[in-house]
Amino acid sequence: MARLVTKFKYLKPDQEKPIGGYATYIATREGVEKIDESFKLAPATVKQQKLIEKLLRDFPDSATMLEYEDYQREKTVGVASEFITRAIEDNAHEILNQKTYADYIGTRPGAERFGSHGLFTDDGVQVKLKEVSQELNAHQGNVWTLIISLRREDAERLGFNTGIRWRDMLRTQTQALADSLKIPMDHLKWYAAFHNESHHPHIHLLAYSTVENEGFLTKQGVAKMRSSLAKDIFEQDLLCIYEKQTVQRDELRLHSKELIAEIVSRINAGTYDNPKVEEMLLRLADRLSKTKGKKVYGYLKADVKALVDAIVDELAADEKIAALYNLWYEQKEEALQVYTETLPQRVPLSQNKEFKPIKNAVIQEAMGLHADRQDVEEPAQADAPDPEMPEAPESDSQADDPIEPDPPPAFRSYSGGRGRKKDTWWTDEYKAARAFLYGTKTSKPDFEQALAALKKEALRGNGFAMHDLGKMALAELGCEKDEEQAQEWFRKAFSAFCAREPKEEKPGYLRYRIGKMYAFGYGVDQNYLKAAEWYGKSVAEGNPFAAYALGSLYHRGQGVDQDEEKAFDLFTMAATDENKPNAYAQYELGRMCRDGIGTAPDQAASEQWYSRAYQGFLEIEQNMADDKLYYRLGQMNLTGTGTKKDPDQARTYFEKAAELGNADAMYGLGKLYLSRDFSGRDVKKAIDYLMGAAGKDHDYAMYTLGKLFLEGKEIPKNPEYALRWLEEAVEKENPYAEYLLGKTLLQGVDLPQNIPRAVSLLERAVSRNNPYAAYALGKALLEGTVLLQDLPRAMELLAFSADRGFSAAQYLLGKVFSNGELCPKNIPRAIHYLTRAAERDHEYAQYLLGKLYLADEGIPKDANAALYWFTRAADQGNVYAAQLLQSVHSNRNWSAALGSLRLLQHLARIIQNRIEDERKGGKGGIDRKLKRKIDEKKQAHGLKQG
Repeated sequence: MARLVTKFKYLKPDQEKPIGGYATYIATREGVEKIDESFKLAPATVKQQKLIEKLLRDFPDSATMLEYEDYQREKTVGVASEFITRAIEDNAHEILNQKTYADYIGTRPGAERFGSHGLFTDDGVQVKLKEVSQELNAHQGNVWTLIISLRREDAERLGFNTGIRWRDMLRTQTQALADSLKIPMDHLKWYAAFHNESHHPHIHLLAYSTVENEGFLTKQGVAKMRSSLAKDIFEQDLLCIYEKQTVQRDELRLHSKELIAEIVSRINAGTYDNPKVEEMLLRLADRLSKTKGKKVYGYLKADVKALVDAIVDELAADEKIAALYNLWYEQKEEALQVYTETLPQRVPLSQNKEFKPIKNAVIQEAMGLHADRQDVEEPAQADAPDPEMPEAPESDSQADDPIEPDPPPAFRSYSGGRGRKKDTWWTDEYKAARAFLYGTKTSKPDFEQALAALKKEALRGNGFAMHDLGKMALAELGCEKDEEQAQEWFRKAFSAFCAREPKEEKPGYLRYRIGKMYAFGYGVDQNYLKAAEWYGKSVAEGNPFAAYALGSLYHRGQGVDQDEEKAFDLFTMAATDENKPNAYAQYELGRMCRDGIGTAPDQAASEQWYSRAYQGFLEIEQNMADDKLYYRLGQMNLTGTGTKKDPDQARTYFEKAAELGNADAMYGLGKLYLSRDFSGRDVKKAIDYLMGAAGKDHDYAMYTLGKLFLEGKEIPKNPEYALRWLEEAVEKENPYAEYLLGKTLLQGVDLPQNIPRAVSLLERAVSRNNPYAAYALGKALLEGTVLLQDLPRAMELLAFSADRGFSAAQYLLGKVFSNGELCPKNIPRAIHYLTRAAERDHEYAQYLLGKLYLADEGIPKDANAALYWFTRAADQGNVYAAQLLQSVHSNRNWSAALGSLRLLQHLARIIQNRIEDERKGGKGGIDRKLKRKIDEKKQAHGLKQG
């Protein structure tokens, strides 16, 4: 039985039964028989049983009362008395004269009083019982009565056990009451009284219009009022129904939600082989082509509507759609059972007004088909989603700042040339200080000892010691970070290097060190041009370290024109030096051979160079404990570069580097502990390491933290923290942070929209060669939704991104050139961009490329190429490609096959949305539901949502 029982009746004006008596009755009822508590448990008396039989004959609807349900379960004196009282009370206007009835309800024992009687109405309106009674007696129109009853346990649990709670609730229902009775608010009058019965607390309510013959109550009005009352009274319980707040209900609801998501996922991930739907779609397309006027369901002829309905019913016959539809009905019925026993009969999906949008979607699909040729339009639902936020690259901030090499033997003993032996900087004292600074294979660095020893050497004029002291102050090694102090030591070192360089017989090593100080801005203004000049002088003397450093400048185009071939040659010189083969140069050669940079791609050579680099780093490790070296070894073990992939060994090296304060290693550990492929995955440790790296101004750690807080996948979502970390990374000119913050501010989803700042950030990221930013800004300018459309700039940005290998931009350009909507159709250019994206395994590019080869439009038809790309896309899970392959192999119209699949997916989404709407209940539902309906209408008519 329903948990909320309501009875709606109306009283006609009748002088023999004055309506005012009813008001007095509900306000002042008394005379209920007192029964000693001990007698309540005795069996119902014969007199009670006979009276109950008579009441049921005279008033059959009394059988729906909660009290009668209790009586059937427990036929005692007390329960029988409750039912008799309620049955007489509910029908008192038929049994008693109206005045007696009104007196009875209002003042009987159990009626809660607000003063001398129990009547109440709207806030601020004084209720004078005598005047109300007289007014009702004089009223010539209908008066509607409503009785609302709860079980005692529900009333206690929900707080509806006092008249004040009922009064406050009814005052919020005034608009709903007026709407249900079709009475304008300013004409509505109502009065109510609360009766606090032991078993079933309830209220009596009267309502009427001040304008005679105004107002009427329909079945729909009754249902609407019941629903409104139930949502208010059972608000928390309805939330339980929708969200299942108890453990058992949580599990049930979670299972339901997961089941729905699983069904929709299966639909989205699978094909749909239904020749009947395809044939009906083609027939509908033919009928619509001969139909004049609006191609909207409501305007179509009956036979065309019937065909649309048949298509919907055939779609609904799919077992997955049927399961979804059944879940929707179950949830809706669960909510309805709160206030009604009689559930509405289930109807076929095609006849359900809730799902009307699918009919217009069917029409739109059919209109896009042509029985005599294959459709080449890109389906809206087959479009590629935006790429996810990029992962920050592995940090290589130290790649160009390797450990300072030992000077060549000649430099260690001689200075000034001419065969004169002089004091050298490479003293035993300096070598001991250097051992404290870098440590050895058997001993860790001792920065305090290093600091003291290096200061002694610096006081003796040792330029190397001065330089090392600058690096210690900069890197917080044995002292607090002090950039000013660091630069002071660097200036002294630079002066010492420059003073000594002209005196050297073989100054190549010092020239390399001077060039490096210009490159890093140590003691001088950063100047890549001068760095390149000094490196060049050193390279001319055969210095392999200078060759590596100069190669790095050519690789990046810093101080020299970018020249990858020149960089490759210089790296080769450094890597193949007989005395000191440079492991860092070997590493760079491995990367260049792998990617075909400055040389032809050569995987075998790449692996060889990487392996030599790894062995070289291991040799260096034998003699020192250096954080940068540990980090590089950890990175190579993590990626399987030059050695087998070993995440555990990577962690070991990263931890050694992190203990020495290496921010890159902390960042690497943070990403490693976040990885779902790592057996030791630990999100808490990951965040701790990322925080540590960010505390050392590591901009990629800041970006990663901002991304994590923005996504809310690994840690609780916190836009405020996300903004903080992204802003800090932006201050460090991190292009990924500029992109992510710019994109987020442009969309205005997780952070307040700020278009000027968004565009500025994205442009800055583009200036740093960030392809993600170029794609995001180009796409926004192409669509013209958030930003004013600017096609030339959009195409320029997308080309910029595509040329840097970003497959999403390549796909989008290919799509634009293939459909010819925003620019002249250019199939060869479309093929060019789509092929580049497809070769990078972009499944949607593979799918669209296959369609172009199949369509025989703009390029010669190539069925083999089409099947090749469809197969590759289908292998990646692209259901549209799989659907096309299926239709091609079965020699069916593939455009109709795609249409049937899209309709199935569209229908699944509509049902899922409806279920979610019902689950969320009425909280903010008007705006949400309105937006959903608008989106569905747009979708049904082939328009962009949002």
